[in-house]
Amino acid sequence: MAPRSRFDAPAGEFRVCYVGLSPEAGFAETFLRNPGRRMVDRTLLGSRALTVLKNRRALSVVRLYGPGLARPGATAEVSHGPTYDVARAWSLAIWSHPSAPDGILYKSRHDDDELCLALFDRASNAIYHERSERVLSGVLLPRLLWRYRVSFDPRS
Repeated sequence: MAPRSRFDAPAGEFRVCYVGLSPEAGFAETFLRNPGRRMVDRTLLGSRALTVLKNRRALSVVRLYGPGLARPGATAEVSHGPTYDVARAWSLAIWSHPSAPDGILYKSRHDDDELCLALFDRASNAIYHERSERVLSGVLLPRLLWRYRVSFDPRS
């Protein structure tokens, strides 16, 4: 499968599950991908759910933000650069490391107060689905819309 997202394997060596560590991170990464747009697509809102995952075990992750960038010689371009080639090369290098980390912890590109996790497929047994809630009918939606000063057309 051809890579589509930032930390995807360049040649399909592994799969990645992208997780926001907060509802805000998940919302920003999903619905705020077009900077400057003040209207969120209602159809997209209606098709998505906020899913809560829980850990079965502690995850081993590589921190690619703050001081975690300097240690391996990276810059914030890895998670914030305009193209994905650099991020994919880093992801492959981290996935290939003998310590076999479970994933990459990084700052959200669309809300850098929030953390996200690129979880490698080898960690699929480390997490489980606890619950899901439709975004459009969820109790968090008004707070998230207010936080990011976005709205949607309720008629569409």
